[in-house]
Amino acid sequence: MVMSSPGEEVDRQLCRDAIFPIPVACDAPCPKDCVLSTWSMWSSCSHTCSGKTTEGKQIRARSILAYAGEEGGIRCPNSSALQEVRSCNEHPCTVYHWQTGPWGQCIEDTSVSSFNTTTTWNGEASCSVGMQTRKVICVRVNVGQVGPKKCPESLRPETVRPCLLPCKKDCIVTPYSDWTSCPSSCKEGDSSIRKQSRHRVIIQLPANGGRDCTEPLYEEKACEAPQVCQSYRWKTHKWRRCQLVPWSVQQDSPGAQEGCGPGRQARAITCRKQDGGQAGIHECLQYAGPVPALTQACQIPCQDDCQLTSWSKFSSCNGDCGAVRTRKRTLVGKSKKKEKCKNSHVYPLIETQYCPCDKYNAQPVGNWSDCILPEGKVEVLLGMKVQGDIKECGQGYRYQAMACYDQNGRLVETSRCNSHGYIEEACIIPCPSDCKLSEWSNWSRCSKSCGSGVKVRSKWLREKPYNGGRPCPKLDHVNQAQVYEVVPCHSDCNQYLWVTEPWSICKVTFVNMRENCGEGVQTRKVRCMQNTADGPSEHVEDYLCDPEEMPLGSRVCKLPCPEDCVISEWGPWTRCVLPCNQSSFRQRSADPIRQPADEGRSCPNAVEKEPCNLNKNCYHYDYNVTDWSTCQLSEKAVCGNGIKTRMLDCVRSDGKSVDLKYCEELGLEKNWQMNTSCMVECPVNCQLSDWSPWSECSQTCGLTGKMIRRRTVTQPFQGDGRPCPSLMDQSKPCPVKPCYQWQYGQWSPCQVQEAQCGEGTRTRNVSCVVSDGSADDFSKVVDEEFCANIELIIDGNKNMVLEETCTEPCPGDCYLKDWSSWSLCQLTCVNGEDLGFGGIQVRSRAVIIQELENQHLCPEQMLETKSCDDGHCYEYKWMASAWKGSSRTVWCQRSDGINVTGGCLVMSQPDADRSCNPPCSQPHSYCSETKTCHCEEGYTEVMSSNSTLEQCTLIPVVVIPTMEDKRGDVKTSRAVHPTQPSSNPAGRGRTWFLQPFGPDGRLKTWVYGVAAGAFVLLIFIVSMIYLACKKPKKPQRRQNNRLKPLTLAYDGDADM
Repeated sequence: MVMSSPGEEVDRQLCRDAIFPIPVACDAPCPKDCVLSTWSMWSSCSHTCSGKTTEGKQIRARSILAYAGEEGGIRCPNSSALQEVRSCNEHPCTVYHWQTGPWGQCIEDTSVSSFNTTTTWNGEASCSVGMQTRKVICVRVNVGQVGPKKCPESLRPETVRPCLLPCKKDCIVTPYSDWTSCPSSCKEGDSSIRKQSRHRVIIQLPANGGRDCTEPLYEEKACEAPQVCQSYRWKTHKWRRCQLVPWSVQQDSPGAQEGCGPGRQARAITCRKQDGGQAGIHECLQYAGPVPALTQACQIPCQDDCQLTSWSKFSSCNGDCGAVRTRKRTLVGKSKKKEKCKNSHVYPLIETQYCPCDKYNAQPVGNWSDCILPEGKVEVLLGMKVQGDIKECGQGYRYQAMACYDQNGRLVETSRCNSHGYIEEACIIPCPSDCKLSEWSNWSRCSKSCGSGVKVRSKWLREKPYNGGRPCPKLDHVNQAQVYEVVPCHSDCNQYLWVTEPWSICKVTFVNMRENCGEGVQTRKVRCMQNTADGPSEHVEDYLCDPEEMPLGSRVCKLPCPEDCVISEWGPWTRCVLPCNQSSFRQRSADPIRQPADEGRSCPNAVEKEPCNLNKNCYHYDYNVTDWSTCQLSEKAVCGNGIKTRMLDCVRSDGKSVDLKYCEELGLEKNWQMNTSCMVECPVNCQLSDWSPWSECSQTCGLTGKMIRRRTVTQPFQGDGRPCPSLMDQSKPCPVKPCYQWQYGQWSPCQVQEAQCGEGTRTRNVSCVVSDGSADDFSKVVDEEFCANIELIIDGNKNMVLEETCTEPCPGDCYLKDWSSWSLCQLTCVNGEDLGFGGIQVRSRAVIIQELENQHLCPEQMLETKSCDDGHCYEYKWMASAWKGSSRTVWCQRSDGINVTGGCLVMSQPDADRSCNPPCSQPHSYCSETKTCHCEEGYTEVMSSNSTLEQCTLIPVVVIPTMEDKRGDVKTSRAVHPTQPSSNPAGRGRTWFLQPFGPDGRLKTWVYGVAAGAFVLLIFIVSMIYLACKKPKKPQRRQNNRLKPLTLAYDGDADM
């Protein structure tokens, strides 16, 4: 028969060039002869080589299909003849062999002279010859390292070889830069710039064993200038005598010389250090601010003016810091008799001031600044600033302002306390720590043992980021924070095979001892083997093979009797025609081996057919693709453009992956794209600008001034780059400076010229005061020289009001008091929220009326208002204390807990008094909250005809004892307090207070009802007792029978 490669019969002419099969001789068993199966295939070789103790063997076997008859048939051979063995892999095994390790590092060989010239090797300059070594050991197969004598010395690989050493590269750095300059001018309080520094950069990193970079790249030293700047101030001296200004100059017209009137006076100024020492004028011109005024206007008194002597010298000081000194002057001539000259507020005759003192006290004020790193110190690498290389962590300093006070608690310059204005304290800015992941794990096994799948490797989280470090990649939190990489893989469907041994001889279950035939069981061994090019070679675990394809290990068999027909094993099934359809069939066939005897069972049909059922014995095939891999980058790349891949897979109609050949044989279309471009976003760290210079102080003086510096984001972070820090602003306190200003003194009492009351004048002075700039600090008077360079302005007004008219009220007159203080800023609020109309402050002048008959002559009360914006919304509610008798205290409270006058609605004010009218004067009566008289508990009210309480009558007390109370006495209880509840102990009984009398003093109706009911109850009880006594006794036996079920019903057990 001529067959094509698919197994179809074709024309014989097509096989004319093919080799004609040679006929092979065979034996056909006669009836009743023993029938043997054909030889099985040779098994795989038991060893890969042959030695003294091992020898490769292959086995094949055959089995008995039918036994011979007792008479005339050829007997079956012995069991040894059913198996054949042959040798295989007869080449000798290599038991011992040399194993080499990798070549080590090239080390300089001092025994070999260096090259005279530099040569080039692998693109690098080489300067000397070195030696490389490697480890060579003798290894025994499947054992490990053994002694070197076991391996042949002639085959030993070399352990040393020469090599060329690249030239050493020492670390090379630039020379130091020049020292940064020390500050040429003093800036008080700035201690961070009192150092000068220099740096250098690396221009060549060490390599090939060259000298390391051990020398420092940054140096700093303290400036020679003193740590505390010297402060200077202007010292003003006494004003000289007033000189008249010619009238012609005053009026710009000729006139006569006057002997009194306006003039000018001058004074001398000198430069002093803060400690009082002399200094040159140029020092104050540079450091002490503007020059104080050298001249000022003055007045030479005329005859009507008050004339006084010049001030005397100040009295001496005794050296104590708490001491004061004084100076005096006196009125001259007629001024002594003038009342206006006697006004000590306008014309003071004595002046007092504190003695100069060198005792000062330094105190810290305000909060600590942010932790600030030293300026100008930048980590330098290879002479350039790498991305994000500015030092942002490490040791820094924080600052707290220092204030200096004199012995009188007045704020003075910080230099008086020998301080540069700050307390300095070391601090640490923690360095950011990036997310740390483990190394890549090994690749997992392919997800499919047959066909195309994926394999995975992963990284695990070792340390979370903190302090703003680079974040971790997107983590799979379900799998314990795992980062993974996926690539497609392909598993050979034939790499693991089920290998079966030949079927055993059919063991008949019900043995016919005479015929030795019948139905039985056959078994065989089934093993999973790893497939190689030489066939199945090694036994592996069964789970590596497909369990659905596992062949049967046992089957039912029939051992023919000697006279019966014997047929061969069934051949393979033919292929079903695709597409699968139950109308098509597949078949297999067997060949008769022994014909039956005359009386034997004839041969059965040698062909079997079965319909082709989808997913049972017939399958469709189609291509499928795996999932995309993760983005694969080029070698050594960590981000950028890459490629994602996937693989083609052949899938059977039941969903199982099979070898690609099944789909390729069908010529199916492949419409999938196997590669696509992708991109891994490159991590970009956040980049910041340098810190800006420190801003000007937010306050020109005082304790609360701050300086601020800022930085901006020049490059936002991208991907998994390090994020930007949250601290973009830094602040530190300004050096404390005293706040000097002009301030009015108190008004003098109203002075009426030559009268006791009426119109008069009052005066006040202007003084130089110092404060710390806060609202809580009361200004303290200091020498006017501290305000010498401050313009004379008070409350924004340049026009000084030192004198004004006033009224000293005469007896019986009405008059206005002084202006009150400004009220708090009041906002327009609803339900505690500002409506946005702004706030208002009010002050007033009250009218004092001494006699009511003059009320029509009194002025009206004066009010002034001004807008404000610093108010708060408050809620107000009435509060009340507990009642004390018939009164209590009621007040209005603001929502911040302050008690105020006004704010609460008058109409909702609680009562502060609950007195009854007329008062409750009867014994045992009290005034209730409804302002009516009631009796205390235990008493009943007797009311008068006009519904007022007339008297309180004691009512009887009935005590009903409980079962626990065995005492027979009855005690009367009286109410102690009308509002307190009865305090009878639990379990002692309860008390009812019966009130039989009504408000009119008559018995109440219920009393008659209770009496009638008690009478009826008494008659009923007497009748029942009579009837009970009249009944005859019942038999004892019957009574016990009735009691018995009661006893059974409850036996005292709590569970019943």
